[in-house]
Amino acid sequence: MLDDYQDLIDELLGTPKTFRDLLAGAGGAVPAEALALIAELRDRDRVVLDRLQRLTRETSPHLRALPDDAGAARAVPAESADDLLASFDTARGDLVSLLMNLTLKDWSRSATHDDGGIVTLADEVERHVEFDERQVERVDTALGA
Repeated sequence: MLDDYQDLIDELLGTPKTFRDLLAGAGGAVPAEALALIAELRDRDRVVLDRLQRLTRETSPHLRALPDDAGAARAVPAESADDLLASFDTARGDLVSLLMNLTLKDWSRSATHDDGGIVTLADEVERHVEFDERQVERVDTALGA
């Protein structure tokens, strides 16, 4: 069980390096779409962190559905690629830090969810990892790699 949770954490830990490698391979000019996708993932990391903190602190939390990522209008961030990657590293670090300090009991904490039924903290993390994987693929495609 703990190995499954560690695998989720490890997947999240690899994304910042993947983005750095992808952007380094882009040869300087990074398409605005790729930057917007990275910013979107950074922002989602922050939202997920808040959701997970609520799951660990509140007695009976209710989580609203996160926006569907298909065809979302993405704003191009105003910061440089380096600043964006730094802020992504920070957001991802905050999220991973929380995950690494969870107890086994914390992973099974639950909330009601707009999508219906009950969702556990582990479910939320798994959903985020799946979003993360899709976002990495989108950035890769945007960079033409």
